[in-house]
Amino acid sequence: MSNNNTININARMKAQQAGKAIKLIAGIAGVILVLIIIFSSATFTVNEHQQAIIIRFGEIKTIVIDPDIYSGPLSYDNIKVVEGKGLFFRIPFIDKVEQFDTWLYTYVSDSEKVNTADKKQYYITMFAQWRISDPVKFKITHGSTIKASNYLDNLIFPAIIQNINELVAVEFVSDKTILNNALINAKDSINATIEGGIQIKDIQVHRTILPTGNLQSTYERMVANRAKEAQSLRADGEKTYQQLVSAADRQAREIEAAAIEESKQIKGEGEAEALGIYASSYSVDPDFYAFWRSLEALEYSLMRNTTLVLDENHPLWNDLLAWVTTHP
Repeated sequence: MSNNNTININARMKAQQAGKAIKLIAGIAGVILVLIIIFSSATFTVNEHQQAIIIRFGEIKTIVIDPDIYSGPLSYDNIKVVEGKGLFFRIPFIDKVEQFDTWLYTYVSDSEKVNTADKKQYYITMFAQWRISDPVKFKITHGSTIKASNYLDNLIFPAIIQNINELVAVEFVSDKTILNNALINAKDSINATIEGGIQIKDIQVHRTILPTGNLQSTYERMVANRAKEAQSLRADGEKTYQQLVSAADRQAREIEAAAIEESKQIKGEGEAEALGIYASSYSVDPDFYAFWRSLEALEYSLMRNTTLVLDENHPLWNDLLAWVTTHP
């Protein structure tokens, strides 16, 4: 009995120790869990593409902004403005955090009819790129991107129509520069009057659909415009061709004139050198030179089957006889 009692007591002590260890571990885990919950409730993170507002009892107390995007005032009454990203603190279970993305949202309109200045009708759809530039005004005015899109639908389309109404059909359909300038003017006018912490970054015509009655006339006008542009390109090409041909001809004439001038100079220098050689040769043996020149004259004068009749006093005959006499 004593051995059994001893075993039971030891087992009970081990069980009690194990239970205490389990309770300790559970308590530590519970404390850690509570600390994690409190820490997560007391902090929040603002990413690189976000701005945030802290609401306490229904009032905005703090805003975390991106200075490169934020367009609101740097000081609000009873609202703290903080710049930066990362980890921020709040009062647990009291402060509510709402975060707003700073990336671009896309608005696409329904198809609507527009008239140009020359009374041509088109159906267009538009898209706009916009973002939240002031989270405080956006929260108070709109509260969600869906309400903001409805607001933009009533704001963008009238401004676009007003600018398109000032364009003729050719400018609207064919001249992208004029159309883009009109859209830029519309964007600037909207941003000057827009409310609710929204900023329009871009507006474009997404699609243009011609009414059936305008298809043929628009097609003919586009063909005429392309023909006019082609004629202008051909005229520019012909002008460039003539300029290149003229420049090449002028360069060829200049090269030819320079070559002729250089050849004359070389020929003159050669003749001068030849005369110098002849003169030096003549001075060495004048008699032989006179005889040689006589022979050359006879060579150029006599052809095949030619008879030359000379007087005995003719210089050619005298030179020939004199040389023969002196050179037996």
